Amino acid sequence: MALKDIVAGIALLVVAGTASADALLQQALARDALAPGDVRGMLRTTTTVTGGDAPEVETVIVDPRKEPKKALASYAELKDVIGGNAQVASRDAGRTVYTFTTRHVPKAFTRAGSVSVQMDGEGDDGLFDGTAEVSTDASGRPYVSHVDLRMHDSAGNFLARVKKIDIGYAFGPATGTDAMVATAMSVDVDVRALFFMHRNARAESTLVADNSR
Repeated sequence: MALKDIVAGIALLVVAGTASADALLQQALARDALAPGDVRGMLRTTTTVTGGDAPEVETVIVDPRKEPKKALASYAELKDVIGGNAQVASRDAGRTVYTFTTRHVPKAFTRAGSVSVQMDGEGDDGLFDGTAEVSTDASGRPYVSHVDLRMHDSAGNFLARVKKIDIGYAFGPATGTDAMVATAMSVDVDVRALFFMHRNARAESTLVADNSR
């Protein structure tokens, strides 16, 4: 076999591998999202703020069907969040990790004491570096199981500056259906103001399943 044939064969394998990875992600993103009104469960959120005299800890429980503005992100938002620039970072059996950059952050609002974070999902939330993990469900179908976002640069001015925003989501098939639903979310924010005040706020939300109906 000629050298040019070997090189051509390697090139075809690389292209085929890339196409397969892209197809896997597209297949995962094409999964149906559970409608907000069909979410079963209560959303339990614990927030912790440090940097003051003592840590402030608060836990609240809400019904996302009654307070939809406090619901976790919809799986349907991931197409805009991940976009078309994702690249394969690693691949293991049943697990593929992609990296990407985005200006679309899923709609979310989190308040922890005096610190609040609000994302509108409209593409003007700043630049974030992201990773998306694609796993397979019990039937072998791929879905996006985790998305992690980290703010690329700090934002603000000399009076107040957000040094860090890390956001993480977990998704999975909803009970009794193959539609996808967000099962957990975390937000970690670091804020500095007036040169001497430093606050770190972390919120962890979990969807506690309710199979009573």
